[in-house]
Amino acid sequence: MEQVVQSQSSATSGRPGAAEDLALVEACAQGVPEAFKELLSRHRRSALTLAFQMLGDAEDAEDVAQEAFVRVFQALPQFRRQASFSTWLYRIVTNLCLGRRRRRRPVMELETMAEPVSEENPSRQVTEGLLARQVLDELPAALRAALVLREQEGLSYLEIATALGVPVGTVRSRLSKARIAFRNRWKELAEGGES
Repeated sequence: MEQVVQSQSSATSGRPGAAEDLALVEACAQGVPEAFKELLSRHRRSALTLAFQMLGDAEDAEDVAQEAFVRVFQALPQFRRQASFSTWLYRIVTNLCLGRRRRRRPVMELETMAEPVSEENPSRQVTEGLLARQVLDELPAALRAALVLREQEGLSYLEIATALGVPVGTVRSRLSKARIAFRNRWKELAEGGES
């Protein structure tokens, strides 16, 4: 079985594929520890990115990503393969983030945010990055989750629906509302308003 893990690991480049993930999940179910390590290495960065985009705090994002992989490890035998592994993982991360946001009010710490680098106008990019973070933080959790999964993670409407446990129509509605709210609040803040 170790050969399956090694061949899957070496055959994959770029974005992880669903077929390779399924083979790794099968290997995990058969007790191959290297298989879970490979799943972790393939998906850790995207889990961290999603958690950071939803929480706005690097330490909380790290905690959520770790908790998500603990839950994945515990629940792998119950994984029904109705969705891809990555969609299932996104659902777990999203649910953990939503739970954490319900328990606390988001706090933005400037030192945890990466500053964009640009030869043109770095201070403007930093300002816009902070403004975007503020606007995202102000969106309701359900709208924010849909927007981050679509715009940051590039998930399809169906994948978002699966990850959030809602119908595709609800995803479309949430994305529309999120984009309108984001655009309106962006304009307000960019013009100097603090409503």
